[in-house]
Amino acid sequence: MTHIAGGGRRGIAKAWILPLLAVVLILLAIYLDLLSRSIAVDFIAWWPVWLLLVVLGIMGRRRRIGRVRVSGLIAILLALCLGLFVTGNARGWAAMPSASTRLVGPGSDAASNVALSAQVEGEIRVGPGLSGFLYTVEPLRRGGEVGPPAAVEQVQGTNLSVHLEPEPEPGLYTFAGWVVDLDPAPIWNLSLGGVVDADLETLRIAGLQLSGEGRVSLGSVTESTVVNVSGTYVITVAPGTPVRVVGDALVPGGWIASSEGWSSPTPGDGWVISVGEGTSLSVNEG
Repeated sequence: MTHIAGGGRRGIAKAWILPLLAVVLILLAIYLDLLSRSIAVDFIAWWPVWLLLVVLGIMGRRRRIGRVRVSGLIAILLALCLGLFVTGNARGWAAMPSASTRLVGPGSDAASNVALSAQVEGEIRVGPGLSGFLYTVEPLRRGGEVGPPAAVEQVQGTNLSVHLEPEPEPGLYTFAGWVVDLDPAPIWNLSLGGVVDADLETLRIAGLQLSGEGRVSLGSVTESTVVNVSGTYVITVAPGTPVRVVGDALVPGGWIASSEGWSSPTPGDGWVISVGEGTSLSVNEG
């Protein structure tokens, strides 16, 4: 660091290559969809920091601390701030305007039966959450075309219907998809579409509809529970759970073929997986 910052004007120029390189890497990450375009909004919001560091660098261009030029130290500090800034955007720190895109539902005791639908042209990750809310939706903070989540709710007694949809005019607030956390207490009826990665093993599921593609893990059930599948999916069910597949699918060895499709060796009521036309489905136990 001392060597870069010292030695006349050429030394100053070399030191300022660091923040310039950081900016180029940020732009490249946006182009490659490794970062969301929302980082541009956060960058503008941080303008006092960038202005202060640049002004300090200009004012200290002829000053030294020992053998080290002050402007060189400011350049290094600016590069570190840019790295911190990227981390804050990717993690959704509260200091970033893009953090306001997080959606929080009502309290976990607001309903005992919830029908929730979420269809996106991107990734959607679904799993259990322990936030004290029925659901939370966090943008998946990489580049993409999915806007921030908005919710349309309808309440009828202890039943709640939630339709999640992207903001129609997101501007620069576009992301790779959503992360949806669901409270384990209610009974859920879910409709999911996109590139789905869902861990539903510990949730109580009354019905499930899948479209698009992805992977879904299901737990045990004690009554007939319908899963409608359209697209390309891999479904993993808990071992020993009764499963009946209506339609064509790849199933584990030892399953029983029938006129409708396949059944697991375990008798009783359980998952009833209905396979749509043109669907590619693989069912595993694990």
